[in-house]
Amino acid sequence: MLAAVVIASGFSRRMGRSKLDLELGGRTFLHRAIVAASGAKGVDRCLVVVRPEDEDKAGGAIPHGDSPALNPRSLPAGLPASTNVAPLVEFLLNPSAADGQSASIRLAVQRLAEDRGVEGAIFSVVDQPLLTPAVFDALIEASRQNPDSICVSSYAGQRGNPALFPRRFFSELMELTGDVGGRDVIRRHPDDVREVAMADPNAGRDVDTWEDYLEAQRLVGS
Repeated sequence: MLAAVVIASGFSRRMGRSKLDLELGGRTFLHRAIVAASGAKGVDRCLVVVRPEDEDKAGGAIPHGDSPALNPRSLPAGLPASTNVAPLVEFLLNPSAADGQSASIRLAVQRLAEDRGVEGAIFSVVDQPLLTPAVFDALIEASRQNPDSICVSSYAGQRGNPALFPRRFFSELMELTGDVGGRDVIRRHPDDVREVAMADPNAGRDVDTWEDYLEAQRLVGS
């Protein structure tokens, strides 16, 4: 069993307002992130980590029924588009979000580690609104071929999110502190990392500022 974890507990200081309810193509960033993660064919479980004060935004972001791929250009060669949305999405409230991204990772990993059937987790972030389920499925396919490796998304030769960590790295993820993510674990294990090239370099585009948001709107035509 593979799980997807959407980290949506940041403070969006550079944006100056919450990104969770920013809209792109008629869907909020949070909704798009959940569709991308839970809609992957190989994802069996989806956790979304938010701050307690954002709990009210969480319920309305859960997708119902089938949702179309949000950015078909990110489809890797040889993989069909995935439109299925998993029916069950679990939200975790992170009261320690001010401690940085590591607090959200620890919270999610602790939850997943309780289930011995979870073989690995894909970590994504809410401010990459052009991600699609196909990106997650590409990582999962790479992991099937390299089950002991960390599989990292690559966009035009640049590493980014999401990244898939096998269960054997859960203990190290649990030891992260401060405002750091899985990159610290990746740096410690260069020989255990497999890059997975994505067809569309825009799929991994981060939206950190208002200018980034306007560019994302231009790319999707809304």
